[in-house]
Amino acid sequence: MPLPSNASLPTVKSTCLVLAFALLALPALAEDWVTTDGTKYQNVRVIRVEDDAITIIYKDGGALVPLFKLPPALQQKFDYDPVKAKLAAEARAKADKENAEELQREIEQSAVVKHQQQVENARQLGYTNTAAH
Repeated sequence: MPLPSNASLPTVKSTCLVLAFALLALPALAEDWVTTDGTKYQNVRVIRVEDDAITIIYKDGGALVPLFKLPPALQQKFDYDPVKAKLAAEARAKADKENAEELQREIEQSAVVKHQQQVENARQLGYTNTAAH
């Protein structure tokens, strides 16, 4: 279809871009899920699929949903393999534990640095821990 003589290429590109974003935003493409434990997710959009879980965005936010909690039809859709899932879940748990331990060490170190800074500030202001005579 030929363009009207008064239409410019940037205007046509802008219109197409707006139309493409509008189509991407349509909630009709999203699904509603109910897990085997009864948790409901509305307007689900899959962000990432891993061997043990799926990261989704849904009406109320985001979630990491274990594949074993999905109904069989969804498990099949995402190629759920219980053996692979178990190994991936164990690796995730180990990484989570290591991350939590590292975070705790950083929190403790931060507290030490903060205390040292407070002591130094008090020293610079002439405060001491000795009782006045």
